[in-house]
Amino acid sequence: MAVQNAQPYDVRDHHDVLGSLIERAKSSLTDDQRVLINAACRSEKFCNVIQFPPHSSEVVEPMTLGELSALGKNDPGLQNTDPKAIENILFGPYGLIEHKRFKEAGDDLCKLGERPVIAYLQPDPSLDPTNPAIASGRHRNYGLQILLMAAGVSRDVAMQQPIWVTKTICRTKGEYTMMMELANGQQARKQSSGELKSFGLTKRGVILDDITHLVSTRLSAQQGQYGDIIATGVQMGLSDDRKGMSPTIWDRSKTAWTKACRISPEHKTTLIKAFKEDGDQIRNLMTTLSSEVGEIMDDQAGVNSAKTFRERVNEALTDVICDTFSLPKNNWETAAQKAERTLADLEVRQLELRQYVKG
Repeated sequence: MAVQNAQPYDVRDHHDVLGSLIERAKSSLTDDQRVLINAACRSEKFCNVIQFPPHSSEVVEPMTLGELSALGKNDPGLQNTDPKAIENILFGPYGLIEHKRFKEAGDDLCKLGERPVIAYLQPDPSLDPTNPAIASGRHRNYGLQILLMAAGVSRDVAMQQPIWVTKTICRTKGEYTMMMELANGQQARKQSSGELKSFGLTKRGVILDDITHLVSTRLSAQQGQYGDIIATGVQMGLSDDRKGMSPTIWDRSKTAWTKACRISPEHKTTLIKAFKEDGDQIRNLMTTLSSEVGEIMDDQAGVNSAKTFRERVNEALTDVICDTFSLPKNNWETAAQKAERTLADLEVRQLELRQYVKG
C-alpha cells in the first residue's frame, strides 16, 4: 500500500502500486465498454453509466471527479492506497469491468452500489460548512480514474465528469472523525489500524502532513497514543520499495514500542521522558526504525523457528528501540524454549483429552 496525507487523489502518483491494475484495465475493457465510456463522457453523463440514479424525490448535488479528487487536501487522516480494494471495484464479483455475479450486465459496465460520502464540518449552523473530505469513496475515485484512463479518456475530460455523491454535516470534530472511521461500505475496504488511529491523532491536534509536523505536534497526543505516533513516523519514512508493507510495518512498530515500554519500569520511564522532552531523539528513532525494518523483515522471513514471523520481527524491532536509547535488551524466550513449552502444553492437553475419553 502507498500512503499519503493532504494530497489530491491522483492515480498517476501511485503508478508504482497501481501500474499493473492500470494495464489490466486497458487489456480487459471490451470495445463496447470503451465506446460506452467515451460516449458518456462526451455528453457528461458518465454518472448515469456507472452509478444507480437517485430517487426522484432526492436532492443530490453532483461533484465532478476533479472536485472529488481535490478533496484529498482536506483528508484528516493518514491514508493508505490499497490495490486490492481497487481491484475489487474494477474486477470483483460486481466489478465495473468484470462482474461474474452480475451476468445481466454483459459487456456493459457494472455500477457502483454506493455513492461517495462527503463529510463537512459545521460547528455553528449560522456558518457555512467547511473542510469537505471524502469519508467514503476514495478508492472508488481511484477506480474511476483508472477506468477512464484505460478507456483512453483524456485527463481533462475525465476530471469534468459529474459523480453523484452524498453530502453530510458533522457538528463536531468528534463526529467528523467518527464519520471518517465508519463511512466505508461494502465496496470499499477494511481500513488498516494505522488509518483508523490517524483519525484519532488528527482529532487531538497532531498534524500528519509530514514527519516534521508529526514530531513538532506529537505532544498533542495522549500517552496511550505515543505508540501510534512512533508507528506513523516509521510509516512516513519508509522507502518506496517498502511502502507496500506499510500497514504491517505500522502494526509491528507500535507493538515494538509497547513491548519496549513493558520490559521494565526503567524502560518505560526513559522512553516516555524522551518522547515528551526530546523531539530530535524521537525523530531519530522513527528514522532508524524506517531504515532497518525492511531488512529485519527480510532476514526473519527465511528463519526456521518455533517462534512466528510476527514474534521475531516484534522482538527485533524492540531491540532496535532499546539500542537507540542505550537501554538493556530484553531476555527473550529462545525458539528452543518456546518449542519445549509448546510441547509441554500439548502433552498436558493430550492427557486431559485422554481422561475425557475414558470418562
